[in-house]
Amino acid sequence: MGNLYVVTDFDGTLMHEDVGDELMEALGVVRDPALQEAVRKLRTKEGGSREWIMAAYPHLAGRKDEVDAVIGRVRLRDGAKRFLRYCEEQDVPVTVLSDGMAYYIETILAREGVQPAQTIANPIRYLPDGGYELKLQNDNAACSWCGCCKADVVRELKRDGSFVVYIGDGTSDYYGSAFADWVFARGTLAQYLTREGEAFFPFESFDDVLAVLQPQLASFRAGTAAGRRGRTNDFCRFA
Repeated sequence: MGNLYVVTDFDGTLMHEDVGDELMEALGVVRDPALQEAVRKLRTKEGGSREWIMAAYPHLAGRKDEVDAVIGRVRLRDGAKRFLRYCEEQDVPVTVLSDGMAYYIETILAREGVQPAQTIANPIRYLPDGGYELKLQNDNAACSWCGCCKADVVRELKRDGSFVVYIGDGTSDYYGSAFADWVFARGTLAQYLTREGEAFFPFESFDDVLAVLQPQLASFRAGTAAGRRGRTNDFCRFA
């Protein structure tokens, strides 16, 4: 038997704001026709986040000061620090898993004094020599839909029989949460799971998550807690 892991999305989940969207709005990137087309395709499921990322993030090259100004005013979701502290005390590793930009995620977590067990995001960063790195985390040869393959991260955590609690809010979380055992959802993810008839725990703050997890921690560790997902998706493909 393995362990219990928590996987949480970053934008709009661990954070009150979707930091990526805040950046694109504040820096005027949303007006770019290529990005608007990528957004349309994302909404109609004609394209994935990889296309959106490659249309959006090149616009941030050479704009570190502007990016820093935006990320300086965003905040963690209510209860996030209490929840992360509880997980650390109970030896429940937390993975922050994002289809966003590693630079702003690492910067914000460091500023807030938050140190999850691991952070996985797209390696998009400002480099010490003044350069700009624009890469994707996804190395799944069978699928190029997402920038960061959240589904594969969850599958890897579960390989030894471990259980995964997934916390998310957005489109990219459809895929990662589909392979988790329990899901806490808000926003677009909650709407999607409702339409699919899938079990999930609704939340608005991390105190809501803690209120479910804390009194039932032993049941979550044993895999017997109520509310487990009934199936995985049939969309994701793996090499």
